[in-house]
Amino acid sequence: MGEFGGEHRDKGDSAGHYTTMISLSKLPDGYDPGRFFVLYPGVYVTLNNFATISFCGLRLHGGTAPYAPKGADEVEFESAVRFAKISYPPRWETNEN
Repeated sequence: MGEFGGEHRDKGDSAGHYTTMISLSKLPDGYDPGRFFVLYPGVYVTLNNFATISFCGLRLHGGTAPYAPKGADEVEFESAVRFAKISYPPRWETNEN
């Protein structure tokens, strides 16, 4: 699938359609849910549970992981989960001359 997380472009995406991401998280109290960002025009979204973002994947974008609060123990860490569902529009290429 390619890169994810850090700053990147989805080079195989269609220029005429949007990518949609749904963030589904189950985080213990006190955890920072992380952020999703689109570098230009300088937008970020806090990835709370059920956050939904539609954007052009051809623009530079990325995200951060959830962060545990200082001093969180391993039991809390193991119960912290984020699932991101990405629906992306693949570029259509024809073999026509």
